Amino acid sequence: MTVIDSYLDTLFAPYPDTPRLREARNELRALMEDQQQALMDAGRSESQAVGAVIAEFGSLEEVAAELGISAELGGGPGASAAVPALPVLTAERAREYIEAIRRGRWVPAVAIPLFVLSPLPLLVLIAIGGEEPGPWALGIGLTTVLVLVGLGVLLLVMQGSRMEEYEEITKGRFTPTSAVRELATTLRREHRRERGLSIGVGIMLWILAAVPTTLAGVLAEAGSLSPLYGVCLTLAMVALGLWLVLRAGWSETAAVALLQEADEDDLAATSASPAIRAIAAVYWPIAAAIYLAWSFLSGDWHLTWLVWPIAGVLYAGLWSLSGALGTREDAPVGRR
Repeated sequence: MTVIDSYLDTLFAPYPDTPRLREARNELRALMEDQQQALMDAGRSESQAVGAVIAEFGSLEEVAAELGISAELGGGPGASAAVPALPVLTAERAREYIEAIRRGRWVPAVAIPLFVLSPLPLLVLIAIGGEEPGPWALGIGLTTVLVLVGLGVLLLVMQGSRMEEYEEITKGRFTPTSAVRELATTLRREHRRERGLSIGVGIMLWILAAVPTTLAGVLAEAGSLSPLYGVCLTLAMVALGLWLVLRAGWSETAAVALLQEADEDDLAATSASPAIRAIAAVYWPIAAAIYLAWSFLSGDWHLTWLVWPIAGVLYAGLWSLSGALGTREDAPVGRR
């Protein structure tokens, strides 16, 4: 970053990061660089030229009228009251956030697959026990389900507690500098290929996950519990796909937060319809409640896993409906 860039970052830092101010910053930067080059052509050294240019421009208010940003600064005719500027996010703070996300990338990649794998030990014990599994098999299996679900929840809660330190970033309560935007863009570009490959392999695993259950059901004899082994393999493939996708998604998560982009998959925050936002906010908790209630009350663990692919298809339909209605109009500035 040049001295002029650093000076402009400081100059624009107290004001909101709006498209018009970014455009004005670029105009001012080009003007200052032209002035610097003219002074250097006249025999000044680079440091002397930069110092003279900065001294000549002074404060932003002095050139606001020329740049056409008086209203944005709250000093022009008809300007509304100035909006309090959010704290400036430094590049060092952004790097700390990126490192925290990178270190914790394994948490969702382990916790979410644990939820999918939680019924697997129970299914295996039921398949081994035959049509009438012993109480010990059911007891151990159900205990394992609760332990794995509890462990996944614990990991997510601990990760959430650690990330509270960066609440101003995760909630978009900051003003990004050009250095932060460049850092986020570079991060996204450097990890784009890795993320794309992981998502591709993960989707392939999810598509093929139905094969073990289908084959086991077709080839098994009537009344046999061997299809449960196919279900177990299906769950393992789904969990592996989740691990790949979630583990590779950390860079995109950090980039979206630093660039203050809207998460288009978060219907609860971006949908234009209040009804869809309300449904999306409780959708997955309700799906989990249905899955657990059906599983424990019926004992049909070899069937209840179907809740998740069905819920996924229905959520995709909800997402498409939200897209047709448009994005939320009153989304915060900088997060659209």
